[in-house]
Amino acid sequence: MDRILVGPAGAPACEILIEEGLVDDPDAGLVVPPRDGRTRIAVLTQPGRPAVYARSLGRAVRDTGLTAEVRVVPDRDAAKTLATAEEAYTWLNGLALTRDDLIVGVGGGAVTDLAGFVGATYLRGVDVVYVPTTLLAAVDAAIGGKTGVNIGGKNLVGAFHHPVRVVIDPGVIAGLPDELIVEGTAEALKAGLVGDPELVALYETHGIDAPLDEVVARAVRVKAGVVSADFTEQGTRAVLNYGHTVGHGVEMAAALPHGHAVAIGMVAAGRASEIVTGFTGADRQRDLIGLLGLPTAAPGLAASTVRSFMALDKKRSAEGLRMTLLETVGRATVTAVDDATVRRALEAVGIT
Repeated sequence: MDRILVGPAGAPACEILIEEGLVDDPDAGLVVPPRDGRTRIAVLTQPGRPAVYARSLGRAVRDTGLTAEVRVVPDRDAAKTLATAEEAYTWLNGLALTRDDLIVGVGGGAVTDLAGFVGATYLRGVDVVYVPTTLLAAVDAAIGGKTGVNIGGKNLVGAFHHPVRVVIDPGVIAGLPDELIVEGTAEALKAGLVGDPELVALYETHGIDAPLDEVVARAVRVKAGVVSADFTEQGTRAVLNYGHTVGHGVEMAAALPHGHAVAIGMVAAGRASEIVTGFTGADRQRDLIGLLGLPTAAPGLAASTVRSFMALDKKRSAEGLRMTLLETVGRATVTAVDDATVRRALEAVGIT
């Protein structure tokens, strides 16, 4: 079993466990960390296979003598609303959940984001465990403690609330439909681009068939290392936003899946990197993104619409729009960019 710790020195760490079989045949002791006074587990999940895993986990938890209840919420961004969060709060009230109890999010990134947000705000803080069931959630959304819901833009209402444990089963991820593997590959590739050239090379060698166990472990280690050094994104952690400034704008404007939008955003950021840092790998990056089955452009979108969403980006500052850019594969920086650079970045993905 891979065991990776995330957290700053001197603070309680989030424990990430990676092993095949952890979700398909859940061991309640591995999913539920012990805590004095804990009697109830509240599981938030989504329709389909995640709900099957959640109910199996519920049975395993009950066998240990704890109470476990499961609630199914909508999929994708339909889960990430204040209305859905309020419904979850009301449900937790009915369960008489206490601060000693536990919320578990089983599903994709939207479910882990929602579970984390609810955990951060209900009773001013309840422990949370994530059981990501998609590649995107396993390598990105479930790691790092960012939670949130969408209010006119992506994740504009949220909090940092690190899970106490993340349980990843590569076997569950390997069984996903091809389109979900492709979507999650965008975030895994991003991890390589900002922090692990060998992960990028793995994708260049194997394409979409790169071994998932190695992909997941490498991507998680990149994110865990960055997050541990900057727990609440005061500086260096922002390198993990590579591709997201334009990507979130495209996602909101075109209602694209998150991974597809980030792929387009990385192509745009590659062009901006050429202009600002002298990055020489933009064409290599674009070709690899296309090889993996991800989109490299979003023709037909109006630049004014995308830029209106980009203006809401959380990474804006008094200096203006800040973007994560590559200096070379495996090394990123965060810097303010001017209007001309943004325009050329958008043109590189067909947005005019």
